[in-house]
Amino acid sequence: MKKYITLIIALILLITPIYTKALSVSKKSNEKIYLFYGRECPHCEELMKYLDELFLDKKYKDVKLEKYEVWHNKENNSKLVEVAKILKEDAVGVPYMVIGTNVVQGFSDANKEEVKAIIDFYLYEEYFDPAGDYLNKTDTSKLPTLKYEKENKEEYDVPVLGKINAKNVSLLLVSVIIGAVDGFNPCAMWILLFLLSLLISTKDRKKMWILGLTFILTSGIVYLLFMLSWLNVAKYTSSIIVIRYLIGVFALVFGSINLYRFIKTLKEKDVGCDVTDANKKRKIMDRIRKVLDQNKLLLAVLGIMLLAVSVNLIELLCSLGLPVMYTEILGLNNLSTLEYGFYMFIYILFFLIDDLVIFIIAMKTLKLKGISNKYMKYSHLIGGLIMLIIGLLMIIKPSWLLFNF
Repeated sequence: MKKYITLIIALILLITPIYTKALSVSKKSNEKIYLFYGRECPHCEELMKYLDELFLDKKYKDVKLEKYEVWHNKENNSKLVEVAKILKEDAVGVPYMVIGTNVVQGFSDANKEEVKAIIDFYLYEEYFDPAGDYLNKTDTSKLPTLKYEKENKEEYDVPVLGKINAKNVSLLLVSVIIGAVDGFNPCAMWILLFLLSLLISTKDRKKMWILGLTFILTSGIVYLLFMLSWLNVAKYTSSIIVIRYLIGVFALVFGSINLYRFIKTLKEKDVGCDVTDANKKRKIMDRIRKVLDQNKLLLAVLGIMLLAVSVNLIELLCSLGLPVMYTEILGLNNLSTLEYGFYMFIYILFFLIDDLVIFIIAMKTLKLKGISNKYMKYSHLIGGLIMLIIGLLMIIKPSWLLFNF
């Protein structure tokens, strides 16, 4: 009898781990992935190829992938907008992948590991699936809300700016450099210098400060509005390969033109604007004189604002390349609305810094001596090189322009 009992116990001990292992292997995944993509989007193609390779592993054989094309299908596009509202996330571009309450926007080599980590996080788990509830008319509201939180050990406290992720510093640096170089363009600078010379001659400090700052700040706002309008285009076109190539060619052409301007100005003492001819310059100068002759300060302020708007729209052709290139880089990086605003603010801040420095020095010393055009001359060289580099990357290696990982 004891032998039988011993044999039964041994069989139970032998079978239990095998049965348990079989149960664990046969356990099915409840995971569903919802992918919103554009038909001609290269990043979407890369993500789908990556998922196909990942799903070759038997570990993911039960994971379900639902795909929704949004560029040519209005109904699917409406679904994307609604899903983004439900998840309280901005839908600024594709690919837009949803798993549980996690959203992944954009795709590159840099976030492959994050995509896999999120898929693994939800594997074999029951969880609240708000996107699935909307798309498939189900109800998972009673299930636990799971959210994968990316481990972030690269945040640093920076004075004034607060917490900054080290991986975002590249985009911040690009904003600073391109914004500062863009500020030193001859078309905007000659008008400011002429305005300053007339303001100094009035010897009315209050009027000088008010009108000078009004001109600079209005110019910055006009420039910002132009860049925001172009950004709205760039966000939805930067993933279309043909348009990206066209922008790349545009950058190469503008970069070459800037380098030509630099070589041309090496033999010239004075750096002017190629866009505005002598006749137009005289008309702008006459308008500035008329505005400053106004007795009432309010009328002078309004006149300066209108002048700044009209002049910046005319002179925008002189430096069109850099702001277009910059907004295209932002469009490639799938950012939140707040992040777009932050980087745009940094660009405009550094775009205006050179004007503000020159203005403050002139106001303090009441002289324009020492303010040389040589800085503007070299802006053609630096700006041209920047545009050539960005243009080549747009065509050959666009993933290098994806700074926001």
